[in-house]
Amino acid sequence: MLKPLSLGKKDILTPEETIRYFGLSRRKFYRWLQKPHGFIAYFRKRKIILRAELEKHFLRYPKEREAMMNGKPRTKT
Repeated sequence: MLKPLSLGKKDILTPEETIRYFGLSRRKFYRWLQKPHGFIAYFRKRKIILRAELEKHFLRYPKEREAMMNGKPRTKT
C-alpha cells in the first residue's frame, strides 16, 4: 500500500492542503482565491494550486502571505 505524500513533496495541492501547508487563514485565503492568479489550475470544477508557483509568488510578494497568515493566539496577562 502506498503512503500518502507529505504536503511539501506534492506539486499540486487542494485549497485546504494549501491552507494547512502555509498556515494561512481559511477565510482570507478563499477570498484571495476569487481573483485570477497564475498558480491556480482548474480540473473540471475544482481549483487546484500549483505549489511551486505559489511559493515563487510568496517570495516575490511576502506581504501578501503575511496578510493571510493565521493570527497569534491570545495570551492572558
